[in-house]
Amino acid sequence: MGEHISEALFERFLRTEVSREEGRWVVRHLISGCPQCSALAFRLSSELGLWPAKGSAKRGWEQAYEEVFSRAMAFASDQERRLALEKLRGWGQWAELEPVNPQLRFVMVDSDPSYHTFGLYDRLLEASRWYIRSEPAEAVDILRLAILVAERLNPAEIGPERLADLRANAWAMLGNARRLASDFEGARRSFNEAWRILEEGTGDPAEEGYILSLEASYMKDIGEFETAESALEEALEKYQEANDPHQQGRILLQMGEAIGHINPKRGLSHIKKALALIDAKQEPRLELCAEHDLAWFLTEMGRAEEALVVLDRARPLYKRFPDKWTQLRLHWLEGRIAYRLGEHARAESIFSQIWEEFRARNLNHELVLVSIELAQVLTSRGEPARAAELAAQIPPIMKGWGMHKDALAAWAVFQEALAQGAAAVDLFARMSDYYRRHWFIPAKFGQRVS
Repeated sequence: MGEHISEALFERFLRTEVSREEGRWVVRHLISGCPQCSALAFRLSSELGLWPAKGSAKRGWEQAYEEVFSRAMAFASDQERRLALEKLRGWGQWAELEPVNPQLRFVMVDSDPSYHTFGLYDRLLEASRWYIRSEPAEAVDILRLAILVAERLNPAEIGPERLADLRANAWAMLGNARRLASDFEGARRSFNEAWRILEEGTGDPAEEGYILSLEASYMKDIGEFETAESALEEALEKYQEANDPHQQGRILLQMGEAIGHINPKRGLSHIKKALALIDAKQEPRLELCAEHDLAWFLTEMGRAEEALVVLDRARPLYKRFPDKWTQLRLHWLEGRIAYRLGEHARAESIFSQIWEEFRARNLNHELVLVSIELAQVLTSRGEPARAAELAAQIPPIMKGWGMHKDALAAWAVFQEALAQGAAAVDLFARMSDYYRRHWFIPAKFGQRVS
């Protein structure tokens, strides 16, 4: 069987036409929490008329679940049946709650015990992942709801220690969502609460590793790259203790990304180790991220020819992920390699195109970083006036974002150096480092980090 449940297989599953082996695989795959297949299961069950996808007939689809699973899951154990049923119910419950405003959702869930299930908790965590990049504020509301559900779960049924793990997990995810919403004080409080609750948990090292990995992203965003790397080293030890090679690869990749932009040699070392551990069949996008970072850090170290070999090797992976952000990252990497190979005209063309794309998509941080690189290319081509013109476009844009005064002052230094044709070679690297480390947390340009 493939990596995911096909529509035909799930339809046969609902009609009880699957073999015992196929049925057990479907159940176990749904229990694993695969979001793609859980969504398919909810959609097809609704389309086939097992319960209304919308409306108030909640008991109708619950009865339909019971009927279908009593027949189609006769081959499963009681525990497997109960868990799969709860998870699919969670999709139905979230379908009812999603259109409702967050305040009313909270009241509905708090007052109705039928919502106090592991299935809804699990679905809310998954729903938050869908929103977390595009609408982090919505993800925050969904995770607050997940915490409410976790607090209402029955400790006697789940176990008090396991329940503490679930609550801590939700608090850590809330911290991550608040980070992405630029609420760093709220993120810090959420992570502190996650650690407090986890002290009552099972002691599973993987739970600690997961919270550490999310907290490290917060540390990276506030510019504490070295602290993030140290936290991830601890997370790596937890996953080694849990004997989970794939998660070890994930953490090593995160370590490389955390430290590589300020110390590409160390980042490169982490990425190479990650590639040896990541299960590409389980998460092919992780393999692409690792190959991308490998080429990026090789380029940063002046090894552009090697980076080009890695890039060519990874091109089939880029084709598997045609989303705009992945393709923009590919072109950005191509521009950086072209510049390091001395192909300045090509680098200028690529950087100019992605500059426009970043501007149109409000990718503010990326816009500033690529502006620095484009200015460097123009300076290298002997066109300092054009570099200065480019730099002059940025301050009004930054002010529109509400950038802090130190970031604006740093750009003024950069702009003045370009205007005078006096931009030293190391100024571009120093500017990139500054805006990576101090994008959110103010600091004077040139201030050393202890």
